[in-house]
Amino acid sequence: MKVITFFNHAGGVGKSSSVRDIGFTLGRLGHRVLLIDADPQANLTDWLGVRGVTGADGQPRDLRLDDTLYPAVLADDDTELALPSPIRVHGLDLIPGHLDVATIEPLLPGQMMGLLRLKDALRSLSGKYDFVLIDPPPSLGQLSALAVIAAQYVVVPVPASGKGLKGLQTVMQMLNRFRKANPELALSMILVTQYNDTTNHSRESLAQLRAQFGHLAPVSTPLTYRPALYPDSQLHGEPLPEFAKRSPATQEIASVTSQLLAALGAAHHV
Repeated sequence: MKVITFFNHAGGVGKSSSVRDIGFTLGRLGHRVLLIDADPQANLTDWLGVRGVTGADGQPRDLRLDDTLYPAVLADDDTELALPSPIRVHGLDLIPGHLDVATIEPLLPGQMMGLLRLKDALRSLSGKYDFVLIDPPPSLGQLSALAVIAAQYVVVPVPASGKGLKGLQTVMQMLNRFRKANPELALSMILVTQYNDTTNHSRESLAQLRAQFGHLAPVSTPLTYRPALYPDSQLHGEPLPEFAKRSPATQEIASVTSQLLAALGAAHHV
């Protein structure tokens, strides 16, 4: 089981959509995939079309904090810490996000081994999944640390822009700090997003990414900036490869997924 956290402290870099679409593509290839939405914004959950769950009585209800990763890292009583049963959606298992996940942030520092608890909870799932993809918030806080320390691998989504390049320096510094708590942590891919091949700025940024960071990890082929297609798939609550099966964007996602599998030394099919 390979645990991968998609990490960037900056917002709007294509992190949640990449978790959604790469996770979906892995599932289509026959892999068993669990997605964990660790972001209080819960974009991953929303963009998969999940707005509620079916309760024990068979009736629909709203999402609650105990549907999230909360029970795996904090508990109000002596209940054993463990992830809840996931939601099945688009051929994937999902631990959803929720606004109240933000309540974890101030409580973690007071918990013994708090930042290691998600990592411990995931150990019990070994053999059940081939891939676990975690989507933390765009921050440098406790939830992001929890998610990165739980992983074996990190994918860093980076826009093909000067701002993306500048922010990547901070990401690399944070990964070095996280390795003190998780020495096995490996940078598996720099995922280039929001690329516009009609502008010199975007092309030059991609060249700079490869030149400055290509020795640290594979730099992916770029995901093109598509200001209509991605928002439309989010609105419909569908992974982009499902929403636009024949789009060049779907081909780009398939290519990036293959590159990630190669970087991880994983087979394309189970």
